[in-house]
Amino acid sequence: MSYLPRLASFTLLTSAWLGAAPAIPKGQVLAQVACVADQSQTYALYIPTTFDPAKKSPVLFCFDPGARGRNPVERFKEAAEKFGWIVAGSNNSRNGPWDANAAAIKAMVGDVTRHLPVDGKRIYVAGLSGGARVACTVAASGMAQGVIACSAGFGGSETPARVPFAFFGTAGVTDFNYRELRRVDRELADRKATHRVVIFDGGHEWLPSTLAIEALGWLELHAMRTGARAKDAAWIAAQFAARTAVVPEQPAVETWRALRSLAADFKGLADTAPIEQRAKELAARRDVRDALKAEEKAEAREEDTVVSLLSAADDGRVAALKKTVADLQAKAQGADATERQRATRILQGVASSCGEMAREATRAGEHERAAGLLELSAMLRPDRARTLVELARARAQTGERKAALEALERAVAAGYRDAEALAQDKAFDRIRREPGFAVALEKMKAAGAVSSPDSRRPGR
Repeated sequence: MSYLPRLASFTLLTSAWLGAAPAIPKGQVLAQVACVADQSQTYALYIPTTFDPAKKSPVLFCFDPGARGRNPVERFKEAAEKFGWIVAGSNNSRNGPWDANAAAIKAMVGDVTRHLPVDGKRIYVAGLSGGARVACTVAASGMAQGVIACSAGFGGSETPARVPFAFFGTAGVTDFNYRELRRVDRELADRKATHRVVIFDGGHEWLPSTLAIEALGWLELHAMRTGARAKDAAWIAAQFAARTAVVPEQPAVETWRALRSLAADFKGLADTAPIEQRAKELAARRDVRDALKAEEKAEAREEDTVVSLLSAADDGRVAALKKTVADLQAKAQGADATERQRATRILQGVASSCGEMAREATRAGEHERAAGLLELSAMLRPDRARTLVELARARAQTGERKAALEALERAVAAGYRDAEALAQDKAFDRIRREPGFAVALEKMKAAGAVSSPDSRRPGR
């Protein structure tokens, strides 16, 4: 891969800032800007067309769990353009050891703040999944004034007793961390922390671009309330009217939720007394209280199902789960929207957790345990070739030749093509001389070396 494009982009950026070039590259996403201090560290960058090097700008630093910095920058560029923010996304920060993330954070933040005029009172962070936990950790250190947490909350899934920064959380209705964000919303409300949690029609993903505009707008509002930026009375009034206009009339529990959030967000900036009174009246209603209790009970039942499935897989009782999994898969395709969303969250959440637990078991040398977890993950996502290869590897490590070869055959059928990686993988030494292993390699080669994107993507 050539590094010239990213170095050229950085040269253009810095020379423009130093006055040696006519213009900074504004209004375009730079996919790879190399850090001057460490060019192995890169980030994606967006500078709005309204950028003025003589003025300090707010900045949003983003962390993707797969080190794909361009993904969040693309999601936020429309919002950044609207509000005049700089957005940067690390290409090195990913799910994994904290030390590597700390190095990526230090490199990106240092590079951006060294070469662009950043408002130190307007530094924000955003992240997806494990990246959201990274973002919350960064904000807790005092570096950032606010967080946009997509599809996950705080490190360890535990909400701190004190949250001194603004928290904007999002989750899709089929997101396996949906329950966590709902819980975080309740816990932050109990702590009277500045926050807003929005559920959208989607899954485990970065927030949609339209919601990104809403998130940055919310942080702009917070900056006005705290004095980090000057108040704009006309803009506040327009935002208040827009939010008021979309408060749902039914069901009553959603009306209450929207009014509670509206009053908290605009208190001190608009007349929220009537809204607070209405929210208080709704909170006292029996139907609203019953609906909230029903929500929490449904979330608890969903969590119990997840724990039950994971426990069975961890104990090697995967065969007993076939009917339960089949029922969930049927519901995930059914007509009932609530059941469909619930089943999808369970299936995806268990599969993701199985992958994480299996990797931990493998690192600990617990290959039998890893195999059980991967069996369930493969049952849930039979089209994930990488999961099937990991299953074959675990079975090979335990000496179960027939089961290992069957899993490998399924991986080939699912599209795995990296014959070279398998040929060099010492985990398969126990079955390397088996005829089935050679046959699997030949099928991969015949289909084309590494032709499937899934063949190189870690299972989740």
